[in-house]
Amino acid sequence: MHGCFHTQKVNESSLKQLNGYLESIQAGCPHLPPSLKFYIRENNVKQDNRSPVGFKSVQFTILSKDFLTVVEEILSSCDLPTCHLEKLRYTQPAKSAATPLRHWDESVVHDFFTRPGSHRNLRRSQIKKDIRLRSWLSNNMPKIEKRLKQSQKVRETNRTLETKLCGDYGVQSVDCDCELGCFIVKSCLQSFLRLCRQHPDMTYFLKGKTIMFSNNYSGVSADGQIVLSHEDVWQHWFMLISSLPRYEALVEHIPVLEKQLSALMSHVKVRRDCNVAVVMAVSYAKWLQRLIESLQLDGTEHFFSVGNLSKYRIVLQGENSTLRLSQTGQFLVPVSCPPSQLIHFIRRKLSDSHYLLQQYDSDYRVEREEMQRCQEVLELTALRKDHNVSMPQMISCCQRLSHQYLELSPVLMGARLRVTQFYSITQDGDVCIPWNWRM
Repeated sequence: MHGCFHTQKVNESSLKQLNGYLESIQAGCPHLPPSLKFYIRENNVKQDNRSPVGFKSVQFTILSKDFLTVVEEILSSCDLPTCHLEKLRYTQPAKSAATPLRHWDESVVHDFFTRPGSHRNLRRSQIKKDIRLRSWLSNNMPKIEKRLKQSQKVRETNRTLETKLCGDYGVQSVDCDCELGCFIVKSCLQSFLRLCRQHPDMTYFLKGKTIMFSNNYSGVSADGQIVLSHEDVWQHWFMLISSLPRYEALVEHIPVLEKQLSALMSHVKVRRDCNVAVVMAVSYAKWLQRLIESLQLDGTEHFFSVGNLSKYRIVLQGENSTLRLSQTGQFLVPVSCPPSQLIHFIRRKLSDSHYLLQQYDSDYRVEREEMQRCQEVLELTALRKDHNVSMPQMISCCQRLSHQYLELSPVLMGARLRVTQFYSITQDGDVCIPWNWRM
């Protein structure tokens, strides 16, 4: 049973990726070529040790951006007949003939997706080339405009699907991980609406809830959001939603645990990690409970000698993280940290934390103002930043962009701008520029 469920999960995940890629081909802006894996049932085949019994694995990378050629590649890889495709091919216009993918440098693609620190490697390679914003925009605007135009149609479809989901089933709102492209989000919305139609009894649990499509795991967030991974099969989604009543009690208990932890640590403010897309309820509750029990067993009385800590903030993290003070003045505390070490560290870093918290509050206000001003003067559709861009870096970037509005506004008008560490164009047409760009 486990083997069958595993093959089904892998196959459905690959089908979702394939569906998104085929839709992007039809839209005229193909994604990066996906690597797909399928399990095929076959009776007389030499078993792969890593494949479930009764199945053989087929793995391949799509190497074409022609619709029929992609289908032919898949059928051929699975040892299925392709003769019926010839009739379809003869009816296609000549311009749809198979064309090798030339949009991506293979070495860059391989480096970006397979090597550790790949984002840093890409950024380092761009620095060596001394890329300037003016010339980069000039060279890439046709591609940006094309992708933005094609993705706009998909975004409009997504808004229609979201409205239907909220109107028909009482969902409060729909959100998604910022890393998910609009093509994948569209596939998720269609799959979820189909699931709702097939299992109407399940929709009772959706009323008043927020649905979030994620790039990671499915579950329920500490805020009560229903988190659905785009890689999961629909059975996973169904089982999760059917078990929501069990999660609701846990979500309601989390603020109680946070207050209990705060009381044990001289009323320090317990905050959730804002640098991750979502904090899952089950793991977060376990972290809170573990640290609470650790403090109750050893050393809670020592916190009272530190004084009232209500002006300070802690963020709980996994046991593999390290105890440190963030740039925003928050104490990042791994749940495995011994109480004595935690107390000593907090005492030693109180003055540093106080200074950084004051700086954070000031920078946060300035950053909001500069981002709003930059978006208005450049007439951007959207402006956001990656988590690895600090507030001082974002402030500096926005100020410099605003100062160059006479030259940049005609080029970036209507664009979706994302400030990160390197130049790139997303499949949705988002313009990614490094925070320290040079004109």
